Amino acid sequence: MLKKTLSVVISLAALTAATRSASADPGGLPLLPQVPFYPTALLAASDNPVPLGGTGTPIEAGYDYQGTRRTLTDYLSRTATSSFLVVHNDSIVDERYFGGYSPVTPFNSWSVGKSITATAVGIALAEGAIRSVDDPVTDYVPDLSGSAYDGVSIRDLLHMSSGHQYDETQATNPTTGSTASTIRMVAGTSLAAQAEESKRDFVPGTRWNYDSMNSFVLGWAVANATGRPLSAYIQDKLWQPAGMQGPALMGQDDHGNAIAFCCYHATARDFARFGLLYLHDGRAGDRQVVPEQWVRDSTHSTEPYLQPHQLMPGDPGATENEYGYGYQWWLGDGDRGDYAAIGLLGQFIYVSPKDDVVIVKTSEDTNSAANMGEAIHAFRATVDALNEQG
Repeated sequence: MLKKTLSVVISLAALTAATRSASADPGGLPLLPQVPFYPTALLAASDNPVPLGGTGTPIEAGYDYQGTRRTLTDYLSRTATSSFLVVHNDSIVDERYFGGYSPVTPFNSWSVGKSITATAVGIALAEGAIRSVDDPVTDYVPDLSGSAYDGVSIRDLLHMSSGHQYDETQATNPTTGSTASTIRMVAGTSLAAQAEESKRDFVPGTRWNYDSMNSFVLGWAVANATGRPLSAYIQDKLWQPAGMQGPALMGQDDHGNAIAFCCYHATARDFARFGLLYLHDGRAGDRQVVPEQWVRDSTHSTEPYLQPHQLMPGDPGATENEYGYGYQWWLGDGDRGDYAAIGLLGQFIYVSPKDDVVIVKTSEDTNSAANMGEAIHAFRATVDALNEQG
């Protein structure tokens, strides 16, 4: 077990060093193999995949950000992009891969997976396995009684306002946040045990604090509510009905718990299909996979502390403040109605229903926290350039 733990730490260090030296050249060699360092469950592909026609032609786009004129091409280069995919009117209009990757490469979702896990909550709600998002999560996970999650509503978990004491502002710090949770997981402490020992920091439902353990608990609640492993539930209720063309791997700890806050390994095209599911109000072809109301509730919020530019009032310059937050989706500001699933190292599924566009970007960007705010400007410029082309 010690050897396995050390291999994870070394891999994270190697990733940091490699990306620092190669992030300006996304056409170079792959920085790190897309190989999980944790057990996985297999999600089988759909027998009826959603077609993605069209051919990819690079879109040229420019935009202003922080007083500087920038281009999409430069942004993709600076952020160590491994894949970039634009779908408009259900057809691929731009598809690029870098560093030897291809349309069949399974990329790690990282925290983009939070949006997938939250979708499973919505499906379980529609089926009646979960009665209400206002239910205390301990109704479904009684093991968390006495922990920071005791009595916390599922809604507050979805909104990242659980009150759990968790610091995820330093992704490279091995002693805090999801980095610490992952290292402890690999060392043998189950994610369930970590959740059970959690402490409360603030009154739930009063402010936003990004917290990967909230997403793990949501996955645990779905598994208990449905009486099925989260991987099996997502395969049968989401992955296959949504028409995913390829199989996916889903990360677990050594005790069989779905990680849930990250680590869905799938192709860029299947991540785009997940975006299309939301773009089409939860429908894939003639199948209503996710309730339309859930899609709306997930991508809107009314709480003042979840609005764009309000997530981190104590740090106005934080890149997170470019966004608001819904049910594990990041919300754009203004009246465009766009939103995104966002993950560590620069993973994105961007959705603009108004423009009928989904953009997927996978990356190996160790400066992704700083670059996260720029992403929505680059994606909006891409959409604007596409619209100008007619």
